[in-house]
Amino acid sequence: MPKVTGFRLLITGRGGNAWVILAVFGLVAAIVLFQVWQWFFCRIEVEPGMTGILIAKMGTDLPSGEIMAPDPTFKGIQLQVLSEGRHFYNPAAWDWELAPMIEIPSKHLGVRIRYYGKDFTEEELLAGKIIAGEGQKGIVRDVLMPGRYRINHYAEFVEVHPAVEIPAGSVGVVTYFGGLNKTLVIATNTAPATPQTDEVASEFLVREGQKGVSKEVLTPGTHYLNPYVAQVALMDCRSQKFDLAGDDALQFPSSDAFDMNVLMTVEWAIDPARAPEIFVRIGEMNVNHEKNEILQKVLIPAIRGYGRIEGSKYSALDYIMGISRQIFQNTLYEKIKHTCESKGILIKSVLINDIEPPQDIATPIREREIAKEELNRNKSQLLQAKAEQSLARSEEMVKLERERVLAGTQNKVKIIDAQNKQQIALINQERRLKMEATFLEAAGREAEAILSRGKAGADVVLMKANAEAEAIKMSITAFKNPENYAYFEFVTRIAPSLHAIFANTEGVFGRIFSGIVAPHRDEKGGN
Repeated sequence: MPKVTGFRLLITGRGGNAWVILAVFGLVAAIVLFQVWQWFFCRIEVEPGMTGILIAKMGTDLPSGEIMAPDPTFKGIQLQVLSEGRHFYNPAAWDWELAPMIEIPSKHLGVRIRYYGKDFTEEELLAGKIIAGEGQKGIVRDVLMPGRYRINHYAEFVEVHPAVEIPAGSVGVVTYFGGLNKTLVIATNTAPATPQTDEVASEFLVREGQKGVSKEVLTPGTHYLNPYVAQVALMDCRSQKFDLAGDDALQFPSSDAFDMNVLMTVEWAIDPARAPEIFVRIGEMNVNHEKNEILQKVLIPAIRGYGRIEGSKYSALDYIMGISRQIFQNTLYEKIKHTCESKGILIKSVLINDIEPPQDIATPIREREIAKEELNRNKSQLLQAKAEQSLARSEEMVKLERERVLAGTQNKVKIIDAQNKQQIALINQERRLKMEATFLEAAGREAEAILSRGKAGADVVLMKANAEAEAIKMSITAFKNPENYAYFEFVTRIAPSLHAIFANTEGVFGRIFSGIVAPHRDEKGGN
């Protein structure tokens, strides 16, 4: 109690400031409470892959017949949806609903059916209109491509349909359901065509925006067409084979009234550019030959009609002997080709596999033909044997001639080789002879040079000997006699080796110089 009293006194003491504090406190509390209320009661979490649909609880009432509110001022389901994320709406004024997104798988499409808008008028219903226009209820022309979409399921319903797949080698013929009825003459194809083709295209085919079969085809690939707007029929443009065999074989009487049974194969295809015309005038293709309208209405009647007409021009014998088969095949091909191409069907080949005539006439004729063939074969074998004999004789003659030519050639080769060797030997001998003559001439010249050099040397020696003899003679004259010159030469030659001589002039060594040394006379007159 004292504490409470103190608090009351404190507030009372502050006066007007206390109310300010209380107001601030209340404001903060209100803000916090508002945030809590917003977070826990007004928050809308639209997760990925989901769509938020709003429903207004307050606002202007919708007009009679309307189910969707065009904007938030109207009460009811809102046309606009919430994307993924966080949104805040007052639950007192709004209600909401979460729904999964619409997913369109790959190679599929989505057709939207609108629940809101204006109804078709009487005139539109009488005109056969089935596609809703802007602001109308019904099927929407534009389709949804593969992907994920946020669609308000209260406003629209989405039907998922597979896309149109045109395989390779085929085209798609489009039939439009929505649009105006054809009242005008349709323009011809843009590609050049015959007057007949233009007339057919103008009469049966339509352009986009009109009901009927379009003159434009779909090429191979994936096409996303609204199945409520257009329907596509596949037309296989590849080559097709049709066999007439068994009970379906071509039968006709020959010119001589025998029943003929022809087995044949026809290869055909449709013209891709004229596929819509074929679809309208003839019908659809089918894997089953009995349900294939092109075969049953055009091809088979043409084959049987022209086959009977052309086949009846020849006799059974002609067919059995095979004379007219090729002519019949070529003629039938040209007739069928001309007839079918005018309707857009291309005939690529007509092949007759076999012709079965009646056995009553076929057996004897066949036996006769077999006998003829046997005779011809025997003749051929005889001619072949003779030809082989002649060929063997010719081969032997050719062989002998080849050996004779080979021997003659070898002989000529040996003769030519011997002549070449002889010529080479002669050339070598002449070369050696010329070489030896050259060597002989060189040797003679060398001998003359040696003789000249010997004579010159002898003259030089002789002159030198004469000069030396003349010198010796002069030396002897100077020494008065030969003995003195001999002693001089002797002394001159041994002098370089003598340094001193100790000898008695009366001795043996001294006698050598006795003749060349002048006697010594002293002043007194002694020796």
